[in-house]
Amino acid sequence: MATAMVISPHADDAAAFCGGTLAKLASQGWRVVLVRVTDDCTDAVGLTRDEARARNTEQLHLAAGVLGVSEIVELGYETDSLADVSLVKLRDRIIYLFRKHRPYAVFTFDPFGIYENNQDHVRVAQAVDEAFWTSCFDLHHPEHFEEGLKPFSVCERWYFGRHLPGANHGEDVSEFLEKKIDALCAHREMMRNTINQTRLQLETWGRRAPLLDHAFEGDARPLLALVLQEQANAVAAQFGLGPGRMGEAFRLERFGDLEPMLEALSEPIPGADAPPAREPVKAAPAQAF
Repeated sequence: MATAMVISPHADDAAAFCGGTLAKLASQGWRVVLVRVTDDCTDAVGLTRDEARARNTEQLHLAAGVLGVSEIVELGYETDSLADVSLVKLRDRIIYLFRKHRPYAVFTFDPFGIYENNQDHVRVAQAVDEAFWTSCFDLHHPEHFEEGLKPFSVCERWYFGRHLPGANHGEDVSEFLEKKIDALCAHREMMRNTINQTRLQLETWGRRAPLLDHAFEGDARPLLALVLQEQANAVAAQFGLGPGRMGEAFRLERFGDLEPMLEALSEPIPGADAPPAREPVKAAPAQAF
């Protein structure tokens, strides 16, 4: 059974950015491990920090159940504070998780994504990206090997982001978009906080949006479904998935330019699990700036 791991700075990031793909992999028999890095203690409106932490954790488990997540790992850092955390120490915790769970594929924020103003996203992206190669070194944390762990390298790195200029893969999630919507709606407190940020900015502009008010005060599903469907339609059009299809965008990396050569030079390991069926990973398109 192949393992996919999503390293999510906050509880709602997994559902928002790759929930359809995670649900799709779970339906295909993958084991999905969700790593939440922070405790989301400030991501709510009208609650104490303890209440926010508890409710967001409860709602994370609801969302994970919708997506078919097999295990949740909590790192427990205080939310909105990772800029003050040692990047090396965060990286080293991720090295341990790679060696313990041995994921074939890892999903996380792209360290080269642009217009990202959330430092928790930035720091997690940087730590994971470095852990991809440092987890291979037997001189990084040899104490892990006393537990029976070994150096390990993730095969597929699925990067997502708010603005992903290097996106080279659109995953068709048409049959799983409803699960993505359900999972994001399960994060009720976090969604209310996100919606309220836009309401406050509109207020400064001297405007209001009744749809946002309704989503904040009552049922957020119509608004969230609209946003996610529009995003999924745009990805499907970008990657030519076909009429009526819906997608999620990633910068998917495996071996880069070396892949054709490595495929020609390598051979299957006897007794090893066959890799998941996948089209060759394309290079990211050149960007004009």
